[in-house]
Amino acid sequence: MVIKIFYFVVAIFSAVMIFLALQDPYFAEQFKRDMSVSNMQMNDVVNHEINSSIVSGIYEADEVNRYAKKDEFLKFKADIIRGNLNHKMSSDVAISQGNLFIFKGNAKYDNNESLNFISEEILYNLKTKIVASKVDFVITQNGDKITGNSITYNTNKKQTQIKGLKAWIEQERD
Repeated sequence: MVIKIFYFVVAIFSAVMIFLALQDPYFAEQFKRDMSVSNMQMNDVVNHEINSSIVSGIYEADEVNRYAKKDEFLKFKADIIRGNLNHKMSSDVAISQGNLFIFKGNAKYDNNESLNFISEEILYNLKTKIVASKVDFVITQNGDKITGNSITYNTNKKQTQIKGLKAWIEQERD
């Protein structure tokens, strides 16, 4: 009886081994990889842009995640000096993909000429130097206020295209 049980166990073991031998042992490659996992994470990042004489920019983020094709900055803040202008930019999330920067969630731009730009999403192309927002925005300067549905501003040509424009302009009267 013991020999029959032993032969039965050996037969089942042999059948299982033949089944396993016919299977692809590297089946993990069949699963699609999730490439959205960051391969580097940094916390409390501060970057200084320095030219030959002064610090011309300070960039801060609470967290930076580097992915295969993009960088993501959480609680992003920038303070940049170009010529006589001091530019301040902030957003909940900033994404860098090649030449494109995407600022999402409470995206704000201010400068020392009292120009304020607020939107939920701001796009900036480093190559073409075009700033755009495809969602509702508000621009204020001094007492003037402009709202709209979308905006595109070419910084090279100094041309602006706005859809859904509403403007309140204060003028001094004589």
